[in-house]
Amino acid sequence: MMRQKENFILENYGKKSTFASFLPGIAGIRGIPIWCYYVNRGQCVVSFGVDNKDHAIMEFYPAHQAYQNVKTTGFRTFIKKDGIVWEPFSDETVEHSMQIAMNGLEIEEKNQESGLRTNVYYYTLPEENLGALIRMVTVENISEKPVKIEILDGMPAVIPYGVSMENTKNMCQTAKAWMQVEDVAECIPYFRVRASMADTASVQKIEGGNFSAGCLKDGELLAPIVDTSVIFSYDASLQNPVGFREHSLKELYGMEQMTQNQFPCSFYGTVKCLVPGEEFTLYEVIGQVENKHILSDFFADKKDDSYFYAKRREAKELAENLTNGIDTKTASKTFDAYCRYTYMDNVLRGGYPMRLGNNKIFYVYSRKHGDLERDYNYFSMLPEFYSQGNGNFRDVNQNRRCDTFFAPFVGRENIHEFYSLIQLDGYNPLNVEKLTYRVPLEKAKKILSRLPEEQGEMLIGFVTEPFTPGALYRKLDEVLKDNWDESLFIQIIDFAEGMVNGNFGEGYWCDHWTYNLDLIFDYLEVFPEKEQEMLYENVYTTFLSQININRRFKRYEETKNGLRQYHALDESSRRKDSGEKLVRTKYGNGDVLKVTLMEKLLLLCVTKFAALDAYGMGIEMEGGKPGWYDALNGMPGMFGSSMAETYELARMLSYIIDALKRYPGQVEVIEELACFMDELNLINRIEQDSLYRDDQVLSFWNRINDAKEIYRDKTYSGISGNKIVYRTENLAEMLEGFRGTICLGIKKACRLSGGICPTYFTYEVTEYEKLKDGGIRPLAFQVNTVPYFLEGPVRYLKLQKSREEKKKLYQNIKESDLYDRKLSMYKVNASLQEASFELGRARAFTPGWLENESISLHMEYKYLLELLKSGLYQEFFEDFHKAAVPFLDPQVYGRSTYENSSFIASSKNSNKSCHGKGFVARLSGSTIEFISMWKLMMFGSHPFSVENEEFAFTPCPAVPSYLIRENGEVSATLLGNIKVTYCFSEKADFIPGNYQIKNMTFTYANGSDIYVEKDHVAGKIAEDIRSGKVVEIYMEAEKIPDTEK
Repeated sequence: MMRQKENFILENYGKKSTFASFLPGIAGIRGIPIWCYYVNRGQCVVSFGVDNKDHAIMEFYPAHQAYQNVKTTGFRTFIKKDGIVWEPFSDETVEHSMQIAMNGLEIEEKNQESGLRTNVYYYTLPEENLGALIRMVTVENISEKPVKIEILDGMPAVIPYGVSMENTKNMCQTAKAWMQVEDVAECIPYFRVRASMADTASVQKIEGGNFSAGCLKDGELLAPIVDTSVIFSYDASLQNPVGFREHSLKELYGMEQMTQNQFPCSFYGTVKCLVPGEEFTLYEVIGQVENKHILSDFFADKKDDSYFYAKRREAKELAENLTNGIDTKTASKTFDAYCRYTYMDNVLRGGYPMRLGNNKIFYVYSRKHGDLERDYNYFSMLPEFYSQGNGNFRDVNQNRRCDTFFAPFVGRENIHEFYSLIQLDGYNPLNVEKLTYRVPLEKAKKILSRLPEEQGEMLIGFVTEPFTPGALYRKLDEVLKDNWDESLFIQIIDFAEGMVNGNFGEGYWCDHWTYNLDLIFDYLEVFPEKEQEMLYENVYTTFLSQININRRFKRYEETKNGLRQYHALDESSRRKDSGEKLVRTKYGNGDVLKVTLMEKLLLLCVTKFAALDAYGMGIEMEGGKPGWYDALNGMPGMFGSSMAETYELARMLSYIIDALKRYPGQVEVIEELACFMDELNLINRIEQDSLYRDDQVLSFWNRINDAKEIYRDKTYSGISGNKIVYRTENLAEMLEGFRGTICLGIKKACRLSGGICPTYFTYEVTEYEKLKDGGIRPLAFQVNTVPYFLEGPVRYLKLQKSREEKKKLYQNIKESDLYDRKLSMYKVNASLQEASFELGRARAFTPGWLENESISLHMEYKYLLELLKSGLYQEFFEDFHKAAVPFLDPQVYGRSTYENSSFIASSKNSNKSCHGKGFVARLSGSTIEFISMWKLMMFGSHPFSVENEEFAFTPCPAVPSYLIRENGEVSATLLGNIKVTYCFSEKADFIPGNYQIKNMTFTYANGSDIYVEKDHVAGKIAEDIRSGKVVEIYMEAEKIPDTEK
């Protein structure tokens, strides 16, 4: 096994604590992705397939079953030598190791007793018209004598195409009746069911199939064995290859194979004589196709060893090229590798931006986080070129936060997408689904007019309905065969219109809107001079709400525990699926409503302000769902409210007020929103005196809810499209009034909570009346405090508070139950032991596990990021060095320290052996929080700014001593492709304010240099940096004497 420095190496992995992970599955822009999960037992790969769980090739198992089953139904290798059958990777006492690469997995066993070294390498087949897993099995004679061996390698259980996960789990025995294996004699077995298995009147023939093939160096296909009884004989448990033990390989191949009515296998065998030091490799391809024609085309050319090694290099380069934008060189090789792996995992959730055609930005590789430890999630990776997957609003939004930094061509794309998904009620759809396009009929006719009539009509019918880029590419191939070129694809894409890719899903989370503002701030770090243009371009649409929220009196239910809020949504209002997803003027009969970003921001401000709770503190969970902390699923029923969103509302109000003052003028607002704003403004002024009370503010609460419900019902039915014009100074004054009320609520909440700003409250309705229409009106509320959660401080630290106040909060948290002293990490919440089980599943989880007192890496990283943003540099450097994954002990973390986990078991867990161990692999929001930290550390909060009305490059890194190399250098990548190197005068903490950049050298693409003795540059050089004309920057920095912060 060649030890690659960028790979994580784990010796004797089968003896270590269990973990589950996955190959990224990416296959390139012109490739078909697969999903592939592995564990650190046996030969590791335990489940893989195409698209989703219903298209598995090797059965999907939850993690605990995967650990149990991988040695049975995972890949197996049997080697017969001198009449003895050896099975590599079955005995953990034999020396073995694992190398985890970004886009591959390698395992190796050295068995001195058998005299054999067995190496297995897995990777996803890139840039081909089918999705497949490649398995390379190398066997070397490490003894001192020549040996003759017989080898059988493959899968004991292949799921035929057409067998869904439901079939596999609940009627697998019956499903055998549909199963068959074709083309065994052609050495490319095709596994499928004969017809669709659903118990419906419509029965379809199945064209698609799963397939396998095996060969040696010369590419000649090996004969397959697809009947498990040939290899295992009477051992139905698949533990012991009885048939292979009792018969030669030649005899096995001579046996009749049953190819129907049973669960098939896929094995390939050969006989080899090896002198000492000699090795050979068996190559296997296991995948899925839509029809046999695709398979025939693939195997039309011989696939020999040069092909498989070339594809292996291609897969490796694919991951490297994908992550070059975050290439980093520090004193820590682990940190540098972690940067790349984290960036790749961030792409897998948020997608990778690319230019599509001449006028579109498209995201590839994204998918929802579903894996062996997230067995509850439905994930999808479209099996087509330009592959994309499903996701959720919050996840995709967060993970795209820094995309403009890495790819400036992205510009305002994500601001536009996620603000356009905001509804008139301030909520948004849960699901962000695959992006599709459609070409208007007249344009389609014009584009395709030169084609033969029949072909043109087929394509017109296709492109005038929603399609994905991958589906378009396939259709052009299908209709035009080889008689088309790339220009036609690009022309269709250029004239196509993007479809809305949101879908309601379920309920309304109270936190989703909060991530939108981060998109704005990160965009302005790269394009600071374009703020006014961004705020006032009239291009934003509005997602059409699919279901309305009930009026408050209709949401409540009497229970034995008191009044509860169990009926958030008005099911009678649910819209029928008409295909319309955008708000139109003239009450649905006019044009698509277009508004500015400023109007969107105002809409969010007023709708969230009107959702304040009965104490005027938190924002109510009126939509039936909690906030970021999903496991508090019961909190909305307990009249829960979130201070986390209140802090975010205060931040948003401050930004908008400042922006209105920066750019005086006029702002247009739809008349329905204007009416609502004016009403709230009046209520806020009238109720101002009552808002200073320390208890409930029921009159204020009732009035803002009345106004909100009138607005919500009115706009749900439609809007006129008429606009009202406000002067910016009047709007700023109104919002300052709202902010004042918000600040009063925050102060009240902090008084109730003690030394740490609170995250949540729940309420008891102590008095209420029943209404004649069946509704219930609360007459009195009593607030209940909830244990501390880390999210509250994370959001609070974003506010414009003094450094001293923030440092005091930091100290209070470190002295509280939120801090795990044993691990030097921060828990997601304090003990819930005394809390009600009604809060949600978090309360029922074992302490220190999942979302109950564990170390949620996402939230802990959010906290560390806010320490850094708050200027608490020394505190950040110390905590980051103890808590960040690349600095953890792999033996304690229990998995690769190049990869994140969703949570780390805290010391509150009753099982001491798992303290500090990471669980639930990789795809969490922790990736984007780390990337945000990396960006701040390497370039500062405003790498670009406007100084004296001139665009400027203003780097201000914050680098701890432990990342500075012995030569004083640290390098990172700016804007995705510019190498930036800092040369620090000493190996010490370099903190903004205690050092100065002495000089800068800018290297252009043509090789020329410009040297300046400044700490920033403005004008042309700054523009050249952003436009990519500068390819390298070198800066020298030295400490300022007698400064210590």
